Amino acid sequence: MSLKAHSDADLLSLLKADDKLAFKELYDRYWYKMYSIAFRKLNRKEVAEELAQELFVMLWQKRATLRIINLNAFLQVSLKNLAIDYIRRNIQEEHYLDSLKQYFPVEIMATTDMVYFNELTEALQKALAELPEKTRQIFLLNRFERLTIREIAAQLNLSEKAIEYHLSRSTTYLRQHLSEFNTYGMALLAYILF
Repeated sequence: MSLKAHSDADLLSLLKADDKLAFKELYDRYWYKMYSIAFRKLNRKEVAEELAQELFVMLWQKRATLRIINLNAFLQVSLKNLAIDYIRRNIQEEHYLDSLKQYFPVEIMATTDMVYFNELTEALQKALAELPEKTRQIFLLNRFERLTIREIAAQLNLSEKAIEYHLSRSTTYLRQHLSEFNTYGMALLAYILF
């Protein structure tokens, strides 16, 4: 049964009643538009796809509690908030990478060391991007913002055990994915992870 002729309001009513076909129609109707907006703002195809996908996952998960009058406006505002969160996370990562450069002052590094350092920081950024969202967020709060386990638990409304689990998971993952680097790289990695 096609729902193409239904209005957004009708589809939202069906969505609240757990109608998967209504969700699919809304997805088909708005996904590309949301992706295009995200791509124009961030100029990164993978990130735009991820944010558009995250937007519709949120719509499905919160379908029973959302009170939406104008779906297009709701999706655009929600997407804007997701993009701001993404930018904020990246600024935190860039801030942290800048602090790493202070740990290894440029004037004492040979050109080959700088190339190596840049390769290591690029590998670190890639490995961080591959972490699950919650794990990456907790790692960044702990290592970049220097928040304690207790402070992160309070901020994210999670148990301290959950925070410890995510930190252990992230450091193990980063160690494994950055193990190819030599002693110099491992010293830098030790500074990052501990």
